[in-house]
Amino acid sequence: MISNTTWTLRALILGVVAAPPGASGGEHAFAFRDVSQGAGILPHLSGMRGHSGAWGDADGDGWVDLYVGNFFEEGSKANVFLRNDRGRFRLDDQEHLRTTGCASGSIFVDLDNDGDLDFYLANVSKTKGPPATATLNLLFRNDGAGKFTDISKSAGASPEGFKGRSVAAIDYDGDGLLDLALGEDHSYGSMKRSRLLRNKGDLVFEDATKAAGLPGTLTGLGVAAGDVNDDGWPDLFLAGREATNVLFLNDRGAFREWAGSRKLFAWTFETGDDSACGVSLADVDRDGLVDLLVGHHYKRPWMKPVPIRLFLNRGVQGREPAFEEITEAAGLRPLWMKAPHVEIQDFDNDGWPDIYVSIVKFAGGRIYPVIFRNLGVRDGLPRFREDAWAVNDFPTADEKALGNTGQFFQKVIEERKIEYFASGPSADYDNDGKLDLLLVSWWSERGSLLLRNETAGGSWLQVQVQPGPGVNRMGLGVRINVYRAGTTELLSSRELSTGYGYASGQPAIAHFGLGEAEACDLEAILPHGKGRILEKDVKANQRVLLKP
Repeated sequence: MISNTTWTLRALILGVVAAPPGASGGEHAFAFRDVSQGAGILPHLSGMRGHSGAWGDADGDGWVDLYVGNFFEEGSKANVFLRNDRGRFRLDDQEHLRTTGCASGSIFVDLDNDGDLDFYLANVSKTKGPPATATLNLLFRNDGAGKFTDISKSAGASPEGFKGRSVAAIDYDGDGLLDLALGEDHSYGSMKRSRLLRNKGDLVFEDATKAAGLPGTLTGLGVAAGDVNDDGWPDLFLAGREATNVLFLNDRGAFREWAGSRKLFAWTFETGDDSACGVSLADVDRDGLVDLLVGHHYKRPWMKPVPIRLFLNRGVQGREPAFEEITEAAGLRPLWMKAPHVEIQDFDNDGWPDIYVSIVKFAGGRIYPVIFRNLGVRDGLPRFREDAWAVNDFPTADEKALGNTGQFFQKVIEERKIEYFASGPSADYDNDGKLDLLLVSWWSERGSLLLRNETAGGSWLQVQVQPGPGVNRMGLGVRINVYRAGTTELLSSRELSTGYGYASGQPAIAHFGLGEAEACDLEAILPHGKGRILEKDVKANQRVLLKP
């Protein structure tokens, strides 16, 4: 295997990595179609003040199911669990899953290594209607085939008074059990007490925040786990208000704050309601190193636009990563709208991961999600272009000047030229090899959107891992490297994860665009130094399961 350092040097020596064919041509790079009605998520998600969305194959049939959480208010619907029947969704009849709190983070995750996905839901305020629950944050055990039992009270997975915002799954101590990293901000009476819950086994958790070296008071509007220093141990990034965006490095089960965090990741907020928000960790420039992307939730960005921020991993010395902010240089221009959810994914299957934010523009009866297309690497930097913003005239001078938040959003809802969404996890819901988008609508006047990806593109590969003894059965934390078949040329690299972006849960499936490649070689590096799995000459355009 060629080291990360070698790949970085190769990129620097070459100076330019070719952009995908046609990267600079065409009026719109991506094509998505609204299938919310046809696929059956509406009317089930109508009339909700949606705030959380999670994908996961709860019944093990190979099709990802969907849970959508609501900020419950009188007259609105409870949370909704939808089963995916070969691309068509139907309402599940389990009443105890239809909770009525103010939902935020949610993930489907196998917490007991029994091969099916349990479900965790974080709430920022307690349930306001039936069914009554014993805890603020909820854990449901999957008893098989997507039938769930509420074990919130016995599991110890809801710290006293904790008001959850985001949740990520992480095996921080290498015991083969997935733990929970929970973010809390300072709204709704919460006290900035982001928490790490250690999985003791048998679906019982303990608060390990202090024991693991994490501070007792820290905001975490967004949380993401990933190995940024390439030592085999998952690190943790929390994003929030008051310049508390912090990267914690994992020293074999004990965290320490990366020395450069407070300065490099600091944000300047103009109001008390401004905040950094969702977080995504993935390799944007195909050098095998994990980069970092942070979204935002500003009160009035239409008066002064704000970019999401991209930090490139420049390499690791010893166990210390070196990050450089490249937001402007990479072409990530400021956005005139809130952009809380962010992801790094290849939406056109050209082999270069794009950057997506949870904003959609509308024009001419068509829908345009805001995605920055990856044009490849030039002069050592990945370059991006976004072309959806130009499809209509938002924001006009009048809109830019409209400081009153209520009046502004009333105008936005009525005119429907643009909409932002709190939660927006991607997944291939119809198993066609292209990543689709769920956008959970905050406005009860507007239904949530399921956008089917119909972008013309190249070959693809989707990878799941069942690592064997000593590693969590979902394979979270496994690094998957894709090489050109029969060579050591790295085509892409991705770590299996769920619970990144904002208030979102994604399937533990690594999606790779392969461009024109018809086959590739795969390497799965297991976390905590527990080995690797190799597969040669894997054919494109399929989903594969890697086992030792």
